[in-house]
Amino acid sequence: MSDDDLDDRLSKRFDTDGDEDESMNDTKSQTDMSSSTSQTSQNAQKNKKAQNIKKEWNVRSFYLDDDLDAEVTTAFKRLDLAVSESDSDVDLKKTRHFYPLLVELGLERVEDMDIEAIVDRLEGHSPDEAE
Repeated sequence: MSDDDLDDRLSKRFDTDGDEDESMNDTKSQTDMSSSTSQTSQNAQKNKKAQNIKKEWNVRSFYLDDDLDAEVTTAFKRLDLAVSESDSDVDLKKTRHFYPLLVELGLERVEDMDIEAIVDRLEGHSPDEAE
């Protein structure tokens, strides 16, 4: 292959207008994003039906101080009692049900908070002190 042939091939490959590349990339990104969203939804459904969550779910470790750990333990016990006394068929499991619920609700709460409230909480101020 001559240098001219190589130059022609490279110029054909790379001489497209930059705007076309961006629009193609935007379209591809949107397709990838919608595909990712759909796949996330499918994974969520599959994860709820997982037979062995220790094999099928991701592991996440948390370190909690004694007070917060005691609150988590107490909250689980209270919820377990309430669920067992309800008409629900759910047999509350700490790893399968409670921890994901705790994280999901916590994420929802964090999304609703403004950055100042988050910083105040991280600095150790209770929500009542901010008022």
